[in-house]
Amino acid sequence: MSVSYVGQPVQYDLPEARYLRAEVKPKCDTELPFVIDSARWELYYKGDDGDVLEASGDCNIKAHEISAYIQPKKEGTYRFKYIYEIAGETWVDNIKIKAG
Repeated sequence: MSVSYVGQPVQYDLPEARYLRAEVKPKCDTELPFVIDSARWELYYKGDDGDVLEASGDCNIKAHEISAYIQPKKEGTYRFKYIYEIAGETWVDNIKIKAG
């Protein structure tokens, strides 16, 4: 399975813990009215046997911004997932994180 990532990789210096924020907007760059009904996150460590879920939780939602307070535990590459619902549809955005 191929994973497509949103934006550039994010760097965390261990044992850094901070908010990861994203603005949700339509791909057409047109101002459309919408409400983010719910949002959660998952943090996966890329291990030898595939992705391993390290942490998860609920996102903070403020207008069209979602954020999660995360702290990668190991040095290496992570896949962070925003999972959010808008108008009954579920969307997933993947972000690559490099921790070291």
